[in-house]
Amino acid sequence: MAIDTVEHTLRAMGNAARGLAAIGAALRLRQDAREGAKEDARAVDPEVARRLRDVVAAVIPGGLGELEPEQVSALLASVTHALEEARDLLDHPERPPVWQVRDPAMLQAQGQASRSVVRRLAALSTERPSLAAALTGRFLDVGTGVGGIALEAAARWPSLRVVGLDIWEPALALARANVAASPFHGRIELRLQDVTRFDDSAGYSLTWLPAPFLSRDAARAALDRLTAALEPRGYLVVGLYAPPADPTAAALAALRLARSGGHLWEGAAMEAELRARAFTAVETFAGQPVTLVMGQRA
Repeated sequence: MAIDTVEHTLRAMGNAARGLAAIGAALRLRQDAREGAKEDARAVDPEVARRLRDVVAAVIPGGLGELEPEQVSALLASVTHALEEARDLLDHPERPPVWQVRDPAMLQAQGQASRSVVRRLAALSTERPSLAAALTGRFLDVGTGVGGIALEAAARWPSLRVVGLDIWEPALALARANVAASPFHGRIELRLQDVTRFDDSAGYSLTWLPAPFLSRDAARAALDRLTAALEPRGYLVVGLYAPPADPTAAALAALRLARSGGHLWEGAAMEAELRARAFTAVETFAGQPVTLVMGQRA
């Protein structure tokens, strides 16, 4: 490829990065304004502020509009995480693959997004009576994070009892606070535990595994443990990352997954894993950004 083509591409990507930073700056200023005047409040030059608004309007037609405080916080966390992740890749391409998100706002935003899994299960259960029955028993939520799925499930199904596992203490600390502040704390148990060492003999009617967060070997070990934990006719639901259609976005997503220590599973490969463990009624439900693969224990 000619150098001028490379330079043109890099200029465009550089402008996209600066645009993202501008949106983050606008969100941060809005957050500061809503929190009230502070002694250390950021004083922005009027001309810079005007140009910042111009950039935001150019990148997002109509601008940011009216946002609730929690929406501002979630969007700002997403921007901050993307820029920090990019800087980490640039500075430390050699670091070992590992999940290392610590920002509370980002963790909470991810937990909020994960609640959509429960809504999809609820929709699927309307045409699957055995799944609907499983959603009234015991639910093992692997990789519970800040407890988003656990809380959503407990709210939707009043008789469901949930055990949430995670090995990331920064997320679990937030989960404990979220669960304690909810009316469902009596039905949700949180454990600092590795699923590959899970040996709870109690029967679970439903287990959830977010496979992209685990290496291939760890995911297979987790599948063995979760199969053993299920009661007969219980359901195992596996979440897979569905790459975006855009090739660049898909390549970047795969790189992010690899850097976090995960594995990019294909739906057919996960179906084969479930069938190898004698699961029946194995189905795949495509979606963005998560595809669900579900099976029933024989």
